[in-house]
Amino acid sequence: MGELVHFIGRADLDAQQNLKAFIAHTRETMPFTNINWEDDSWNITSFTPGRNQGKVKKIAHFRSMRDPSGNKSTVEIPLLDPFKTFAKSAFSEMMRRFRLSEHRRMLYALQAMEQALIDLNQKPCVTAITADTLDQAAILVDKRFADGWHTGRMLERLLTQIIIPCKLISHAIEWKSPIPYKQPARNDRINTERKTEKMPQLQSILDLAYIHHTSEHLPDRIVTSFVSLSMFAPSRASEILSLPVHCVTEAEGDDGPIMGIRWKPAKGGSPITKFATSDASEEMALEVIGFLKEVGASARKAAEWYAQNPTKLYLPEELEHLRDQPITMWEAALILGRKKPFLTKTDAGLALKSLPDITTDRARIDEGVKWARLYSFEALQAHVLGKLPDMFPIQDSHTGLMWHEALFLLPENALRPNSELHRHVPTTLSINQINNQLGANPAGLTIFSRNQKFDSSGLPVRITTHQFRHLLNTLAQSKHLSEALIAFWSGRKKLGQNEWYDHLPQEAFIEAYTTLGEASVQLPVHGPLVEKATAVAAANSISYDAAMKLELGAIHITRFGLCRHDYSLTPCPKDKDCPNCGEHAFVKGDERHHKEAFYQYYILEKALENAYTAQSNGDSGASRWIKQNAPKLERWRKALELMADSSIPNGTLISLPPPDHSQSKTGLSEAVKLVNFGPVTEVGIEDESDEQTLLDLEFF
Repeated sequence: MGELVHFIGRADLDAQQNLKAFIAHTRETMPFTNINWEDDSWNITSFTPGRNQGKVKKIAHFRSMRDPSGNKSTVEIPLLDPFKTFAKSAFSEMMRRFRLSEHRRMLYALQAMEQALIDLNQKPCVTAITADTLDQAAILVDKRFADGWHTGRMLERLLTQIIIPCKLISHAIEWKSPIPYKQPARNDRINTERKTEKMPQLQSILDLAYIHHTSEHLPDRIVTSFVSLSMFAPSRASEILSLPVHCVTEAEGDDGPIMGIRWKPAKGGSPITKFATSDASEEMALEVIGFLKEVGASARKAAEWYAQNPTKLYLPEELEHLRDQPITMWEAALILGRKKPFLTKTDAGLALKSLPDITTDRARIDEGVKWARLYSFEALQAHVLGKLPDMFPIQDSHTGLMWHEALFLLPENALRPNSELHRHVPTTLSINQINNQLGANPAGLTIFSRNQKFDSSGLPVRITTHQFRHLLNTLAQSKHLSEALIAFWSGRKKLGQNEWYDHLPQEAFIEAYTTLGEASVQLPVHGPLVEKATAVAAANSISYDAAMKLELGAIHITRFGLCRHDYSLTPCPKDKDCPNCGEHAFVKGDERHHKEAFYQYYILEKALENAYTAQSNGDSGASRWIKQNAPKLERWRKALELMADSSIPNGTLISLPPPDHSQSKTGLSEAVKLVNFGPVTEVGIEDESDEQTLLDLEFF
């Protein structure tokens, strides 16, 4: 491959002359194939193919911001000339030099730049761009997108990497995008949409499991098969849809063979095998893989034929005699792999072209019909071959997976509930198709609506393909697996990416409440924390649930149970004295908490027995120790009583009231003064009350 040549403008030419030379250069070095420069839409699929490319196309539309077509594949109002010609040149040059994976941001930046020129009554030409133009473009971007930082950066790149080096303007510009970078909302912050939107509703998982085991509807079975593989291991949707047919493998474990699935991660991770975590997981994966193999067998056979014979229509062996011959409507249906005939030519869509001939051959027509019209074989062949994308037979350019090797290669109409399957017409699934089935379908027909599964508001349940990955990562975090193991299991190259998928506080028992939000069951709480949350809710005009989540937002593990103190606000005022703190909590039914409470009660009980004996023997200091630690024993006794209370269900978060005298830094300061100077009275300093005062403050 020759060295890339970057265009650099000449100082001795004016901006218009450099622009003309730049356009000529980019037309000669355009990296795209099969592109007509004059078109307002360019198909660049083969230039930057992605994971699970399938039939998904990448189209660059040179439309203006005034275009009302939205996401349609047409351009109603293109960019104005001469800016449009510059936009095509800049797009071509940037893609050639940097092979941008997200090309749309550059198109958005070009649209904003053109609209800014128009808004400021300037000529729609790149040579007229000024700092004011770019400021206006940034304003348009900021209004258009909730987070326009990336597009603003693209405005900068167009200026610094194209406009200035190519000397397309005759004046100097130093400009930076004013659109600020927005720190993504982290999963450990309270009441953020990001926190709940990445986790699926628990009920939706149960609904999908029910549908999987009860529905015989083909679209339902395909979607739940995808979900089953999503729940096998934390994987991206593109990785699942790019699985090969022969993805199952085995390894020898301590207890015999272990079933696994070979994966090729999408973002830099090394190819790995993810093994079943249980017998049920193995059984589920083998079941759905077997089902997908069976459903797509005829489509894979046809896809392999097309890979070897790209210009010929696939015919089953028993229909090979029809090649290049006029065919009947019933024969056309058989060629496509239908079990039911087309009712009319209109029913066949564009697949059939009528011929003037008819046939009376009884073997070629239905019973009770005397004759049948003949149709063009060539027209049917052209129609089917036209369904194969430019990238065929490559299904995934990252792995080299072929269509006929893909597990998720299916017959045409497999996800159309009311359409007949075309078993000999192969098609692939896209992530959008799966997401539509899981709830994003604009038409409203989803796997949940078909099976009458609704959320608490009466709307059909909705979930996305990526939420399963977040769920499994959250569960892995709840089991305290190492970050390296979670990253390996998830197919990540960098350990730091784990935190984006950890939606769990420190304890798994509150995941359904603080992490899953409204999608979860309610967290039962017992004790003074209920009154505190109620008071916070009333004082701040928020809901009880919102107040409770605020109280639980900073929860973390201690040796003695759970601590609700927020260390980001203040240091701990009762360091290493958790049992005597009102922010201490524990969980009914948690064996760890019960074991620690019993141990602490046993130790204090024995120690107090010895202290009472020492006190009766007149030992100095015993009374101080008893006064300080007897209340602690009572608190542990109360904790054990609550843990044994049958009226409190397991899983309840239990809090104890704060002690009457709360140790704090203020109290400690007062104690130091007493030790150094004694208590101050009207007549001076009296040492006699030192001991009693300090005992009252519970520092000794």
